[in-house]
Amino acid sequence: MTIVKDKDFYKQLFRLTFPIILQQLLRISVNTIDSIMIGSIDQVQMSAISQANQVFFIFYTMCSGLSVGCCVLVAQYWGKRDRESISTIIAHGIRAITLLGVGVSVIVMSFPEAFMRIYASDAEIIALGANYLRKVALMYTACGISVMLFGASRGVEQVRIILFTNIISYSVNIFLDYALIFGAFSLPKMGLDGVALGTIIARYVELIVCGAFFLKDENVPFTFKDLKRSDPSLRKDFLKVSAPIVAHEIVWSLGTSSCSMITGQLGKSVVAGYNVETVFYDLCASVGNGFNSACSVVIGTTLGRGEKEKAKEEAKTMLLMALVVGIGLGMVTFFGKEAFLSLYSLDAAARTYALQFMNVISCIWPFSMLEMIGMIAILRAGGEGHIGFYTDIVVMWCISIPLAAYCAFSLHTEPWIVVAIIKNIIVLEALVGVARVLSFKWIKDLTRN
Repeated sequence: MTIVKDKDFYKQLFRLTFPIILQQLLRISVNTIDSIMIGSIDQVQMSAISQANQVFFIFYTMCSGLSVGCCVLVAQYWGKRDRESISTIIAHGIRAITLLGVGVSVIVMSFPEAFMRIYASDAEIIALGANYLRKVALMYTACGISVMLFGASRGVEQVRIILFTNIISYSVNIFLDYALIFGAFSLPKMGLDGVALGTIIARYVELIVCGAFFLKDENVPFTFKDLKRSDPSLRKDFLKVSAPIVAHEIVWSLGTSSCSMITGQLGKSVVAGYNVETVFYDLCASVGNGFNSACSVVIGTTLGRGEKEKAKEEAKTMLLMALVVGIGLGMVTFFGKEAFLSLYSLDAAARTYALQFMNVISCIWPFSMLEMIGMIAILRAGGEGHIGFYTDIVVMWCISIPLAAYCAFSLHTEPWIVVAIIKNIIVLEALVGVARVLSFKWIKDLTRN
């Protein structure tokens, strides 16, 4: 296998990767710390927040889909240094994600109990989660706009905007959550409601800070006046690239969320154990997501410059690097699970389930990284977001989820087996993604002359 030997390629890749990893770690650390703090007080409240956050998870992945579509186009135009087209694409992206955020917020705030019944059967978890969900829906639109600005920043390789913003916003988030959960620093002791309030304030701080950095950075070709920009051709391109990515994100997030739906019906201890495992997985995934985002931008700018042969070498190199990273994350999960569980106050059954779920994940990680880099980073950068959508429809919805539900509710198999069935879709998706990448049929210039 021919790999890239140019040192500049690795410098560019790591220069983009590490700030995004730090940003992802900051984002995940809030959920982790909240989970630990609430879990130290009440296992039921921890489960309620975790299940309620499944709704935000779906919304966030939809926003990510639009953001990635923007990033893919911006990265290719950045390779051509077409600043005017970049400004117009960003304007279309901000308007689209604002409409999405307002719409989802209204629906969630109107029917929070209905959403919670999807993810839990316990009346106490449903009541607590609905109360939390009704409040945090207030920040969905602000969060969505920030996600779009982050995607545009990645596309023009200005990832420090994302890092600096998140250092500020998540520091505010953690401080407020701690103070409002426990009543520290003369603030009221609010428990679960404190998490909601701290999250809302932090997301608006994030939008204000990110907007200020974004508009003032000379390397970002966008000003406040550019919000009025519109171009039918570029709008069509934006929707064409974004639509299959958003569809894939929706199908994937609903499928991933279905695991929480299934485990949510298997008892409080299973829910607690699965949620703890998810927090640990998300922490490790911050590394994968950082590398994933960097690979997408690097491939996109290479295609924008018209260097198709170089893009082939970069893609093969990225797949090899992904496999190495995946093996490393699998080892971290396997050997670090006991130490991570020591941070929680779990009953014996929940602890056992968490350990079993983490053992499953440790075996899946190499395939997870190949799926991230192959199916998501590389294929999307070439405009083939539909490949992941079709794969998830078949593998996830036609095979994995029905089989997992049958095993859980008809055969009453062990919970770890149910989780293993759902997680093993990643193996099949990785194989499809790698095969498509190595066919090199995805290499396309998405820009207009």
